[in-house]
Amino acid sequence: MSLIERLQSYMRHAAAQRYEAISVPPFTAFIHPSDGLIYFNYAIPDGPITGDVREPLRRLRAVFQERKRVPRFEYVSELAPALADTLLASGFRLEAEARVMVCTRESFTPVPVPEGFSLSVLTPGSSREEVRAYCTTARRGFVPDEPYEAPEEEISRMLEEMKSGGAVLGRVEGQPAVVGMFTPPSEGIAELGGVATLESFRKRGLGTALTSRVAREAFDRGVEVLFLSTITEEAGRIYERVGFRFVTRMLFFVDAAPPEGA
Repeated sequence: MSLIERLQSYMRHAAAQRYEAISVPPFTAFIHPSDGLIYFNYAIPDGPITGDVREPLRRLRAVFQERKRVPRFEYVSELAPALADTLLASGFRLEAEARVMVCTRESFTPVPVPEGFSLSVLTPGSSREEVRAYCTTARRGFVPDEPYEAPEEEISRMLEEMKSGGAVLGRVEGQPAVVGMFTPPSEGIAELGGVATLESFRKRGLGTALTSRVAREAFDRGVEVLFLSTITEEAGRIYERVGFRFVTRMLFFVDAAPPEGA
């Protein structure tokens, strides 16, 4: 199995650990049990797509709509090269194209922590208030205009996930500013994700320093390949400073067709 195939396999595995996995061959839908945020609900093709998939796509849409979710795809483009045109012809639109980058122990380049910036590694023994600060900062970093305070069930779920993954909270003069994590490893692979900086703390190098610390934690816990996906070239250059290199691309499609019966 090639590295790219291993990465896509890991994405399926990790999604199945966090979300409800619903098989709709030749696709699998991954549905967050409680959060309808679009980024937490998506489908991944089970392999290369051939033949007419209009009926599977209809059934997949129904799965999302029954759960009040927006139908969406995330997948490595070169492993299902015909899918993009099929989705476009079926009423989906290209939401984004991301660069997939990997870092290994050999390529990892630690970055110093800026003055006045502190980093704390969350563990299953961390206080609920510290985990609440992490979860709230993450959501506000990605959705700045949404008033949000992490609910108790999200905190409990995060504490459970940290038994095998890792999360880091960055503060500036005691104020939560940036967060990031790596997912539970499988077969030596983990994903670095959820790197989010509050708007008022951006452009200070905090995300780079936090990424460096998350990577160090992952490698210290036995991860061999740490990967991430980034949409902008600017963010890619930031990750390159930590030792990440480009390997392939991911496509993100979202349904643009009206729901059935609308």
